[in-house]
Amino acid sequence: MHTAFVTSVFERLMADDVVSAEQSFVAVAGGPNEAALFRSLGIADATITNLDTSQGEAGAAPYPWSRQAAQDLDFADASFDWGLVVDGLHHCPSPHAGLLELYRVARRGVIAVEARDSRLMRLAERTGLTGRYEVEAVVAHDGLAGGVDNTPVPNHVYRWTEAEFEKTIRSFDPTGEPRFRYAYALHLPWQSAEMHAGRRRRLVLRVAEPVLKAVTTVAKKQCNSMAMIVEKPKRLHPWLRTDGDAVGFDPAYRTRHFR
Repeated sequence: MHTAFVTSVFERLMADDVVSAEQSFVAVAGGPNEAALFRSLGIADATITNLDTSQGEAGAAPYPWSRQAAQDLDFADASFDWGLVVDGLHHCPSPHAGLLELYRVARRGVIAVEARDSRLMRLAERTGLTGRYEVEAVVAHDGLAGGVDNTPVPNHVYRWTEAEFEKTIRSFDPTGEPRFRYAYALHLPWQSAEMHAGRRRRLVLRVAEPVLKAVTTVAKKQCNSMAMIVEKPKRLHPWLRTDGDAVGFDPAYRTRHFR
């Protein structure tokens, strides 16, 4: 986890009264880093889940932990105020399913920090400076885990755009207009203790680091890491109404607009 970036995202959300330490959180694909984050922010009500059992309850302490796949959580709808995932969706067989499952169990919204797709990242792929598959994560687990669904098979690094994130959420929840927020950071391989970038790649990126920082300072969307925040709709679209617990089309809207 790029702790400084994720912490800054939370601090900004707290300053804007979007998130508070009194709310409840669930982190998927989480572990000691998420536990440390929650502790540092004074968050008491949090649950951490992961398929990786190597650290389990001990790694999540003092928060409860359970072994769960991000795309198939056993929590009821709206069980927590917020869902959190940091660099975990790209380990799912379907990153979109993982995102929407997190959205389902959240009452207020989702905070997802994932890789961002951009021209700079596509250039890095073509020149071999970054991979399409996260082989390094499996190497870091001695070839036994760390890939898709924590298997030894390296996962494809799914990179998101803002438009894709928004279309995915709006398609899943068409009842109202959500609010989207974004933050960006440049995250280079040697900045993660668990990331084993190849020797040539590390050398080239170290030489290129000043240029990359200059470019991404001016063009934030060329950063390779993006925090995607969605707040769930606070009101229905004008063509909808509630009937008990159900949401349906409002006939009065047709009368007003389709005469």
